Amino acid sequence: MISSFDIVSSETETGSVRYILSKVHRSSFILGKFFFLFLVFTSVFSGIALISLIYHYSAGNAFQFESIILFWISSSLYLGCFIGIFLFISTLSANNKISFTMSTVFLGILIFFILQGNESYLKYITPFFYGIKNMEFTKGFPVEAGYLKVFESLFSMFLYILVFLSMSLLAIKRRDL
Repeated sequence: MISSFDIVSSETETGSVRYILSKVHRSSFILGKFFFLFLVFTSVFSGIALISLIYHYSAGNAFQFESIILFWISSSLYLGCFIGIFLFISTLSANNKISFTMSTVFLGILIFFILQGNESYLKYITPFFYGIKNMEFTKGFPVEAGYLKVFESLFSMFLYILVFLSMSLLAIKRRDL
């Protein structure tokens, strides 16, 4: 959240976005911001996954490529969800203070939704639900029947990213900078 809540709003606040958008299309600007943050965080999690793999092997355990790859994919998509959310909020706000406040409030609302328990259908619209679901899968790689649940969870996170990224693109296209 710290690195992505003001990724667009700070440039809007200082006026530097006008110079950038005079040479680059608005959709390229948003997609570039998203993919830069996504690649940075994915490379960090790749390093963490590699260190974990080396640590488990040095402790005498066998390589568990399936669980490490599932952890890497699910954590990358999980981070992509939050980057998409905060990029959308940053696109909507005029300055970084408003963006930080809106991001904190939205994060609090998402946490409230997930804490409602199993009876609430609101938990399905939060990335926390799918992140928790994916962490359950990394304990033991699922056998035949579990592959569909893993795919469903990962696909839901991917759709979550696409929805917020497309809302960011629509918001920046309609916005007067």
